[in-house]
Amino acid sequence: MSGYENLDESEIRNSLQRHVDMSEYESQVYLALVQNGKQSMRDLSEASDVPKQRVYDIVEELREQGFVELDDSYPKKAYAVDPTKTLGPIQTHVEQVQNALEEFHKSVSDVDSGVAQFRNRSTIEKYISELLDSAERTIFLMTSVDRLRIFEDALRDNSDVQVRVVLTGLDEGHVVDDRIELNSPIREFADYVRGTVRSEPLVLSVDRTAGFFWPSTTDARRQPQEGFYVTDEELAFMFDRFLSDTVWPLGYPVNPDQRRSITLPQRYYRIHDCLSDLEVLTDSVPLRTLTVRFEGYDNVSGQQVSREGRLAGYYAPEFDDQAYLEVDIVEGDDEQSPTVTVGGWHSRREDYMATSIDLEKHEDWSAEELDDETLAHIETCRTELPEEIAGEVIVGFDGYIDYIRSLVGERKSPRMYDEISEFDTLREMITRASAQDKTLQFEWVESRRLPGGHTAHVGQVLDTAGYDTELVGFFGQPIRDEFSDAFDENALLSLGQPTVTEYLQFGDGKVLFTDSGGHQALNWETLREYVPLEDIVDRLDETDLVSIGGWALIPEISTIWEGIYEQVYPLLSSPPDDIIVCTSDVHRLTETTLRSDLESLSILDDAIPVTVVTTSEQAAHLSDALLSGDRGKRALHATAESLCREIGVSRVAVTAAKESVLAGPHGSQRIRSALISDPAEEGTFEDHFSAGIALGRVEALSDTSTLALGSAVASYFKQYQETPSLSDIRTFLDTYENQGPA
Repeated sequence: MSGYENLDESEIRNSLQRHVDMSEYESQVYLALVQNGKQSMRDLSEASDVPKQRVYDIVEELREQGFVELDDSYPKKAYAVDPTKTLGPIQTHVEQVQNALEEFHKSVSDVDSGVAQFRNRSTIEKYISELLDSAERTIFLMTSVDRLRIFEDALRDNSDVQVRVVLTGLDEGHVVDDRIELNSPIREFADYVRGTVRSEPLVLSVDRTAGFFWPSTTDARRQPQEGFYVTDEELAFMFDRFLSDTVWPLGYPVNPDQRRSITLPQRYYRIHDCLSDLEVLTDSVPLRTLTVRFEGYDNVSGQQVSREGRLAGYYAPEFDDQAYLEVDIVEGDDEQSPTVTVGGWHSRREDYMATSIDLEKHEDWSAEELDDETLAHIETCRTELPEEIAGEVIVGFDGYIDYIRSLVGERKSPRMYDEISEFDTLREMITRASAQDKTLQFEWVESRRLPGGHTAHVGQVLDTAGYDTELVGFFGQPIRDEFSDAFDENALLSLGQPTVTEYLQFGDGKVLFTDSGGHQALNWETLREYVPLEDIVDRLDETDLVSIGGWALIPEISTIWEGIYEQVYPLLSSPPDDIIVCTSDVHRLTETTLRSDLESLSILDDAIPVTVVTTSEQAAHLSDALLSGDRGKRALHATAESLCREIGVSRVAVTAAKESVLAGPHGSQRIRSALISDPAEEGTFEDHFSAGIALGRVEALSDTSTLALGSAVASYFKQYQETPSLSDIRTFLDTYENQGPA
């Protein structure tokens, strides 16, 4: 002991008066609170021998000095702030007094329960700063811009800590196109930033083990300088979950163009941070090339674990608290790697809960090489694709003419001009004109006219490959030259005038202007006006495959599927082996219409196997519409598998810029896109991907070969912007991995 036990109460009071500049009454009241814990003003008056009418003023003075706090009870009660916090800086003799006070101090019940209450601004700011300084792994802060400035230095000092911030009370004028632009350096010290126009309290979570709640000064229900310091880990974790799962999804990204670049390896303490980065990474990095290492707990045994494996998939909901990774675990030399689900901290529905997740590229991955799975699919396709092909196909029901145009930048003479060759240039011109309140006027030049749309694109591929191809769609009456020049007129059944698309081509993108055309009026009844039922039966009988596009353009397309199922199929002696349905822009459809269409498609699949072909963007829209209660972003193969089950069709094929997948009766197959060094056109090519899928289904190839053909035909068009022959497709498959770095 240090001799403090020899100090009596009188000496302590005198020392407080001499060294801490307390008055006699202040020292009596303070000592009574330290000795007896939380007390009402009446009890405190009796314990300290200070007149009751003076106790209120004395407590208020001690509170302003940081020695005492008040609770919210009625009548109000006072309690002493822990002496180690208030008397630490005092010199040696006062430290003896401090030790004596600690001996007398009765623990305040609120602090024992894991929550300490403060009503002094300087005390609140001090504890928040200390809490930020104590961070070892992660900080999650919701605060106003004004309060952020108070703690900016403390945040900057945490360069090794992952910092996530939600800014509150922002001006609505800062919100533009679902994003917030601020003249703020916040991106210099925060890894993730979102904002909201709502005024909210300051809420802080540090390492998920401690937190702070500081109500906003505009909250009339709270005292202006009231704050709550949370040391209870369960309550601190609830703070973190509130910020992560409830507040964060509703905020707008702040200065997203200044977002930190994603570099691997990367460590995450919140699974939503990992998933957010994955959504960006997997646009350019194949899923299976990523290694996951995690530490956490087995949800069955409760044992602490450290595991690693290859990333197989993920589920990233926007609001639901269920979010997870799918990982093929590495278990020694065992070739059968179990696939497990890994959730965030305190998740219980997955196989494991992770306290930390490390993500890195697999050591054998190269951006300029294809993975083994892709190479195996290509080799299988080379083997299965027959030397000669034959069959009958029908393609419908859209019809476009693309007027390919370019914009004139500067006219130098009647025949000479400079083109606006980059989409970014056009965007800058529009932005400047908008800022200056000017009207823009452009001159465009037509270079050529081409048949476009699903029917023309798929029809050209299958016709060029060698199939007897019949096209049903909107080709003009009489048939327009753009179609008769590309196809045998006897193979064209026109339902009306084509839709015209003004097609502005740029080196880094394109802009399409399309009229509505006659597609809106097409349904089963109008189709039968052009083609009697007996002729439809005649055409479909012994046809190998039907490919249908224009879904979103034809509001009553489901009546055609229903007509085929109810009226045509019973009369067929040899029905088609497959029907390919390309989704096009189904995001334009209402959810009610979409669900009705898909129900009809599922019924049609009961008679004739249906393969739905879509892009990753449209697949995400279908998932949001169909997987109610389970919305979120998934890995491509998981999306295809879920849609295949939910829609109730035989197969679903999904194509994206870097990879494509095909889900069917035997699970899902995945292939990486060919590495195109100098593409003639950027983007995904749904129609040409559909044509390759159709080619595989006509020939009854395996799903792996069918997927390889879809990717090869789309990649060929991306490389050359030409329709490939069967010989071109074979050559492209032979050199699939040698097209050049992506």
